[in-house]
Amino acid sequence: MCAWSPLIRHGIRHGIRHGIRHGINLLIPPQCPACHAIIDDDGLCGQCWTHIKRITPPLCQQCGRGFAFDFADGVTDCWDRCGRCLTEPPDFDRAIAAFKYNAMSRLLILGLKYARRHDVTPTMARMMANAGAELLNQSDWIIPLPLHWTRYVQRGFNQSAELARATMKAADIAAQKYRPDILKRIKKTESQGYKTRQQRRQNLQSAFRVADNTRCLNGASVVIIDDVLTTGASLSSAARCLKKAGAKEVAVLIAARVG
Repeated sequence: MCAWSPLIRHGIRHGIRHGIRHGINLLIPPQCPACHAIIDDDGLCGQCWTHIKRITPPLCQQCGRGFAFDFADGVTDCWDRCGRCLTEPPDFDRAIAAFKYNAMSRLLILGLKYARRHDVTPTMARMMANAGAELLNQSDWIIPLPLHWTRYVQRGFNQSAELARATMKAADIAAQKYRPDILKRIKKTESQGYKTRQQRRQNLQSAFRVADNTRCLNGASVVIIDDVLTTGASLSSAARCLKKAGAKEVAVLIAARVG
């Protein structure tokens, strides 16, 4: 009986949570976060799902950008990076995005960041967990891209941290891997909009700092979680900081990728 008691307790807790959730859904039916149609559970409705576009191979293995054309068999073995990564490689080693940044995904991400639509987080997290399962399982530490403290106070939360925790839960990753304390954003940077690639890099110079007395990065494999990758300047700056502190490999897992 004693050997079975943890399983019984887990089953009871699961049943209680399921019952509470079912009751709440009966009182307040869940809505699609995009079009507000009534749905059976959290997530997008069938119609809105059709507008979410995944990034499919062939892909640049470093920045995650999809190639505009298919390669002949065997060509990707010797050409697995895009022209930009060959000439101006980012400081992170690999990037994986759950889906493309388009009108539908933009609605989800902006809803989370600026309208506090936290109901979209589980939907995006499941897609991120599916796309980045290998990265997450092989990592030593998982770090959300930090906000400057003034931005955090203004917004009230860090959307990257929300996505990181939900993605780890969806992928069943040990909570001990979550380390938001390792990396800090110490520079309040200007908006990256309308800046050139070089200006973006300069804008983010010395924007991040690794926490004092952090030795856990030595030889570590790190995954940074963020919502959107545009030019990759912020993520590249963060990766550069982590590598200077001893990280061996830094990958990024994002919800959506522009381009």
